[in-house]
Amino acid sequence: MTDRRAVLRIALALAMLAALAAACGPANGGVEPTDRGITLRVETPPQPTTGPFIVVAVDNHFHDIHYAERNLISQDRSFGVRNEGHNLHNFTVIGTGISIDIRPGREFLWARLGDVLKPGTYQVVCTYHDYVGMRGHFTVTP
Repeated sequence: MTDRRAVLRIALALAMLAALAAACGPANGGVEPTDRGITLRVETPPQPTTGPFIVVAVDNHFHDIHYAERNLISQDRSFGVRNEGHNLHNFTVIGTGISIDIRPGREFLWARLGDVLKPGTYQVVCTYHDYVGMRGHFTVTP
């Protein structure tokens, strides 16, 4: 009975890892080969073009600002980051003085992105989870 439970637990863990790997792959139908010969395909619905642009920080990952996406955001839009995870996260815009801690369940929102960042492409990182690749990018457009 114990061996059977162990096998079931391992199978469940592998299924969960496969689901997590698929959720963290490239968006918009991108295909990304891995170092183990497995190809991941993830489809993410596009962000709306009106209303606030919200980035979600969860599981040591920034959603909606993946490197595989173009991430064009008008300078006239609101922009925010919401921490939907259980860990403290940070949103640092490299090359600027912007570094904001976001506690679990909290968010920040800028009323107009262009008031904070001029048009251009920006790299972002969570300073607490950079070692696991918690990075992203976006372009502010006029």
